[in-house]
Amino acid sequence: MITEKIEAAKKWRRFALVVTVAGIIIFSLPMIPPRVKYMLAVPLYAVFVYVYYKYMCFKKDVVSGAGHSEQQKTSGSRHSPSTGKRPGKTSNKKSC
Repeated sequence: MITEKIEAAKKWRRFALVVTVAGIIIFSLPMIPPRVKYMLAVPLYAVFVYVYYKYMCFKKDVVSGAGHSEQQKTSGSRHSPSTGKRPGKTSNKKSC
């Protein structure tokens, strides 16, 4: 399961690099009129934000899930069996 997340993170990292290189190419070519460059900047920026967000989510899952899976199995008596969380602790953080 962790190797799948690592592979997915690598895939999204490649997508982020491709989008970045595409943006550099679009803005560095002198034959593209400036008006067209600015019109292409909006969707390119949206794609970059989406791809980078997905990459960071997968990277966060890989980093946070790498060492916790076996720790939760061995210390199950301290956690609630139904949720796997410590009693009394609530988290308001939204997962990716």
